[in-house]
Amino acid sequence: MRQIIVLVLLSLILSPSACQATEENDLWLLLSSYEDIGITVKDLAFFLATHGYNAKPEESYVTVTLSDGKDVYITPNGASPRLADLWMSPPTAKSGPVQVIPGDAIKVNATYKKTDNADFRKTISRYVIFPVTPLGMCYDGSQKLQNTYKNFGYNVMYLYDPSGFDSQGHIWVAVEDKDHPGNWLAVDSYYGVMDSPEYYTSPYSFADFKYLDSINPKWRM
Repeated sequence: MRQIIVLVLLSLILSPSACQATEENDLWLLLSSYEDIGITVKDLAFFLATHGYNAKPEESYVTVTLSDGKDVYITPNGASPRLADLWMSPPTAKSGPVQVIPGDAIKVNATYKKTDNADFRKTISRYVIFPVTPLGMCYDGSQKLQNTYKNFGYNVMYLYDPSGFDSQGHIWVAVEDKDHPGNWLAVDSYYGVMDSPEYYTSPYSFADFKYLDSINPKWRM
């Protein structure tokens, strides 16, 4: 009985911040799903209101009040990726705004060109022994791969599919071929180097593992 009470208290303490994080993430993902180079502040506020947000247009940005009363701030970003940028403080603040997520930090539905460089494939395969981690531990395994290849001077991207492995999510890495920039080799922490086309495209990709929490804040649970 005592354990149940403790669990209930913990859930009451933790749930508000979790809900807030989820609401902010949902808002950011909504902005990431659209593009409009010419959108105005008023148009942006109207767009957000039609999606159920409490949005108020200001002179150069939109204030969105979340369900817990917290305000976040959104600015049209012109030709940059996504519909707008999301900020934690008003863009007019003297100390300068604090951006929640840089506009180009997470790529949506990106496809990476597979390299045909056989020597590069052999080199990448020699750096680690597969499997790096047991099956089902791709979150840990992908970080180990990223650290290894980064230490050897390679450019590495995480590719993440939230629907993978029965909706538990699957994450792997793509390593850029130094001799052929713009060409990549997908590497799975369990299976090793992958040739399947599905490993060269994903709903989300990013260079820093910390952005995984912005896409799926519950991945650790």
